[in-house]
Amino acid sequence: METNQIKLLNSLAKEIKTKKKDKTGIIITLQSAKILTKQGNFTGKFNNLNRIVITAK
Repeated sequence: METNQIKLLNSLAKEIKTKKKDKTGIIITLQSAKILTKQGNFTGKFNNLNRIVITAK
């Protein structure tokens, strides 16, 4: 990767880290990444994450 691309990706990562996250925004992001279904369940590939979420509550 070129140096400018690496710098851009690093700055985007820092910006994402500093943004305040709310539950709705996180759910929408996970749905758009096909990790969650519209009903809020994990998709087949990510079903094992359900164990982590259940124990974290």
